Amino acid sequence: MIDHKEGAILVGVDGSPNAANAAAWALTIGRRMDSPVKAVAAWPEIPSPYVDRIDEHVTAMNVQQVDAATRSLVDAGIDSIEVTAAPGPAAEVLLKNADELDASMLVVGTRGLGLLTGLLLGSISRYLLFNTRRPLVVVPSTSTLAPPELTRVLVGLDRSAVAQGVASWAARFCAHLDVPATIVRCADPGCERPPGLVEEIDDNAKVDTEKVLSSFRDLGVEYDIVVAHCDPRVALLEAAASEHADLIVVGRRGEGRFRGLGGTASYLVRHSPIPLAVIPDPSPEALV
Repeated sequence: MIDHKEGAILVGVDGSPNAANAAAWALTIGRRMDSPVKAVAAWPEIPSPYVDRIDEHVTAMNVQQVDAATRSLVDAGIDSIEVTAAPGPAAEVLLKNADELDASMLVVGTRGLGLLTGLLLGSISRYLLFNTRRPLVVVPSTSTLAPPELTRVLVGLDRSAVAQGVASWAARFCAHLDVPATIVRCADPGCERPPGLVEEIDDNAKVDTEKVLSSFRDLGVEYDIVVAHCDPRVALLEAAASEHADLIVVGRRGEGRFRGLGGTASYLVRHSPIPLAVIPDPSPEALV
């Protein structure tokens, strides 16, 4: 296992059971990576009646929110995470604190409110998905306060320019935790499938995928490559189940509907039964 030199893991908390589950996941990973874990809670903007006593109100609200969030974690059996609070929309507070902390990743939970979950997640998780400059981990409502030990990571790659960044992050993460990875690549053999065509396409896809996996080889991370012939959203969920993966890693955007991972991240945020890590686009300079 290699040393972890990145910043702390930041988790968003709001007193809900799902936030506690996200904190439990973050703490479990933080201990294995030897990374500190910090939490932040947001509270509404200051109402107009308090303008004349703004400093007093801010102090009181911060104390109140920190105490409430800390108490909810302690009640859930989590008593080793430092909690801070700040006024403003939750997503903006999380992004600002992540930047100030130089966090290595941002972790949030989901509410799991039935068939409309995707709509209800939009105000926070979707905003974070498309605006954070740091890896975002979404812990599903099916998670618990005792998350299973992470033993395999599933990585979705395509032919887009962002695939290298996704592979590099996943390789470092796997190396820190000393776990293997399964790399999923989708390839379309088309409607006509003469003898040998599918095998040839699979072989070409594996060769092409190997080109962006140098970081796995350099860090000594064990991996295998699975080529799927279906929509990436279906392929990743099916592979996660068959490979007994504990985390799915994808990029925020890709090259298209079928061969790439475009739109897949936003779908998995709503439907993945295991934690999902979404890696932001690299800077334009990194793509040159």
